[in-house]
Amino acid sequence: MRKFTEFYFEKFTFDEQSLIAKFYYSFDEEYFFEEEVDFSSWNFWIREKLDLSIINTFLFSIHIALGISYYKSYPTKNLIIKNWFLTKKQITFWEKFYKNGLGEFLFVNKIDPEWLFNFIVKSNEKYNLKEFKVSNRSLIPLGWWKDSLVSINHFEKQNLDFDLYVFWKNDDIKNNCADVIWKSILLTKRKISNNLLILNKSWNYNGHVPITWIIAFVMVLVWYIYDYKNLVLSNEKSANSWNTTWRWLDINHQYSKSLEFEEDFKLYLNENITKNINYFSFLRWFYELNIAKYFSENCKKYFTSFSSCNRNFNIDINKRLSWQIWCNQCSKCAFVFSILRPYLSNEEIIKIFWEDLFYKKELYKTFLELSWLEWIKPLECVWEAEEVIYSLYKSLKLYDKNNMPEILLSFKNKVLIDGNNDYFKKLEKKFVTIYDEDIIPEDLKIKLLNN
Repeated sequence: MRKFTEFYFEKFTFDEQSLIAKFYYSFDEEYFFEEEVDFSSWNFWIREKLDLSIINTFLFSIHIALGISYYKSYPTKNLIIKNWFLTKKQITFWEKFYKNGLGEFLFVNKIDPEWLFNFIVKSNEKYNLKEFKVSNRSLIPLGWWKDSLVSINHFEKQNLDFDLYVFWKNDDIKNNCADVIWKSILLTKRKISNNLLILNKSWNYNGHVPITWIIAFVMVLVWYIYDYKNLVLSNEKSANSWNTTWRWLDINHQYSKSLEFEEDFKLYLNENITKNINYFSFLRWFYELNIAKYFSENCKKYFTSFSSCNRNFNIDINKRLSWQIWCNQCSKCAFVFSILRPYLSNEEIIKIFWEDLFYKKELYKTFLELSWLEWIKPLECVWEAEEVIYSLYKSLKLYDKNNMPEILLSFKNKVLIDGNNDYFKKLEKKFVTIYDEDIIPEDLKIKLLNN
């Protein structure tokens, strides 16, 4: 492992013609990184007049956000910003973000966070709050998973103007979903520094980074260049649930999808970058089970197009078969199967997954972990244990008692005991309730809740 003393945010550049930004970092001003983000998109109209001073304000925050991918290679105590100024309140935001965003990474690599994340500024140059006119359009990130499709379905029903967005790279899953929606994708391309890949081969630290918050900061500049008003995420109430604790730090794989981050991020934008922007999650009202039920009833046109499997996309996309959009081996596949199963027929669930995952012996332990019958919630984008417990409870009636999957038998013996019907009634009420903890603009909330 190559060791370092300090991490530096060196500089960034922006080409107004190509719309390509470059971000530079280093360890100890000796080992350098250069990342490129291409904001051009030939099939979308840009704002009539771009103001470079406004763009630089956005780029400064993107510079710090993207830096987390490089900093994690060897987390140092000091993070030095060479050419720009941060107030104490701004530093507090970034320290909190880096600590919580890297929580899972610290836990997995057994790194004590106590002596890390000391931001130091070396300049008095400030980027100030900007005001300008915006349109009334929305930009919705399109993922493989069903959640963004549920948000899109609501916007379609209300005939609201929106576009689809993808960061980093596109794939056939997103393209297939976009084809069903009949919309083009606004793609922002990312090119990670090759020096990071070299460092990773030197057995330096690697692991989970909060990609959603990186996308959030990148989208803010996209929001300005292409003139949108709303950045609409699809993170649900369950994303607030933590996985475990490490060194007095609550570890949440989905921290950058949580309401806590969403509120902090919106406040940071409004105080330091612009007050014109709306950044929110449309699905914050719902638990995942409510979303799964809605998807099963209203989004059948996506059954053969969407996927929530993460592991499957570690496979070279050119080697993957066109129908192979679920690996049917990971905790994400198991979770999505479990919460969709109560709301779909045998034919519909097989149409999506090609097999009944409850019968897969290799997933037995995974289902136990998902329902917290094991000690820790998997470090994946999966949701509350009680959602899986309730799904297993609802799925029992779908199987013949003479051919019951082993996981459902275990669930029946361990959880389903006489006299606990009130418990499941409480779970049902909990998961079908529409909650009001969100930062959704009131005018949009009224329209979207009419669906």
